[in-house]
Amino acid sequence: MDDLERLLIERACERLVHDYANLLDAYDHDGFLKLWAEDAVLDMLGTQHRGPEGLRGWLAGREPRMICRHLVTNTVTDVIDADTATGRCYTIAFRARNAEGAAPGPVGDPTFVVTYRNHFTRHPQRGWLFARREVIADLVGPDQMHALFMAMKSRAV
Repeated sequence: MDDLERLLIERACERLVHDYANLLDAYDHDGFLKLWAEDAVLDMLGTQHRGPEGLRGWLAGREPRMICRHLVTNTVTDVIDADTATGRCYTIAFRARNAEGAAPGPVGDPTFVVTYRNHFTRHPQRGWLFARREVIADLVGPDQMHALFMAMKSRAV
């Protein structure tokens, strides 16, 4: 693989990472689902959402009427071969509850800072897709700390 091929793969995977954040923030669930392979897994803080139905269920549980902005940084992609890549990035999220349609919403401290560990695959017709995304909490706000603790406690039982 030459440098140009590697660079094009890195750019395609980086675009997926940014599309994920932008489509999620826009509540464009149909567009969001197109980013994933059929057998993909989203591991959200230890809870796995598998395939289109699992992802659809996770999306349906998102808080409505919220303005959310995911700011993605430190994106790195490691090309394994012509059809496989891995990567990681940090994401900071700001949320304003019940602010949809009433922008600008009030800005407060970030809700969380997470690390995403990405596994990408190339589909022959659909191009580069997420095969797996693992979300790891690095820093969370007070509201999310309680929810994270309760989720971890329920998995330990």
